[in-house]
Amino acid sequence: MARLTVLCGTGMTELATATEGAVVETFRSDTPFGDVPCTLIRNNGHEILFIYRHHRPDGKVNPPHSIEHRANVHAAVSFQPGAVVSVWCVGSMDPDFPPGVVGVADDMLDISGTVWTFHDSSAVHVNRTEMFNRALSAIATGELKSQDGAGPNAYRQIVGQASGPQFESRSDVEAYHRLGATCVNMTIGGEARCMSEKEPPHVGLLLSSNWAAGKDPSDALAPVDHHSVEALAASMRARVWAAILGIADSIQND
Repeated sequence: MARLTVLCGTGMTELATATEGAVVETFRSDTPFGDVPCTLIRNNGHEILFIYRHHRPDGKVNPPHSIEHRANVHAAVSFQPGAVVSVWCVGSMDPDFPPGVVGVADDMLDISGTVWTFHDSSAVHVNRTEMFNRALSAIATGELKSQDGAGPNAYRQIVGQASGPQFESRSDVEAYHRLGATCVNMTIGGEARCMSEKEPPHVGLLLSSNWAAGKDPSDALAPVDHHSVEALAASMRARVWAAILGIADSIQND
């Protein structure tokens, strides 16, 4: 049996709970940074804990700049998983990673200036040379490589941290692209920084849900629409679930 935690956005938990044979339990994890609603799924001999990162007590969607990443990550690692998998929607700048493709994070670029750490009282400088576990990322890549439209770079994406909650401007995107980012996201910075201070290996799965502003090859002024982004992301969740189960299988076999 493998234990995994999945930090995700809208829809992934619902997909997993609807899987045939799934046994579902819900509870709240009490952390020093607030309580976190959790959904535990037992499926295929695995225990997989899902945490919806945008949770709010009133049931509304917590905007990216208001998420308490320390609470989510504390709850994620308290489950003592063999690995933590983050699932992020991204806007792509990379022709190898068009909308509709599920990719894998290799690194992140965060110049937002926002500080996220568990070590406010005494400085701890963790190594972030390799933020995402290479071996487990390769397992995920193997599960995803059969999809149409993906080039080789889809599985080594560099994610730029955008502040949000607005989508990025064309100039924002161009600046990140020139600095080396291949896609952008609004929540990776805090979550990945906090995960880097914890022990479990971390994997980032990326749903290319739209071209980033100015990067649509057919129309540089194509708008980025929130509802279209969500609809396309929903169509990729089954592939993400297959990658998650592949990671769980590999941990169990180890």
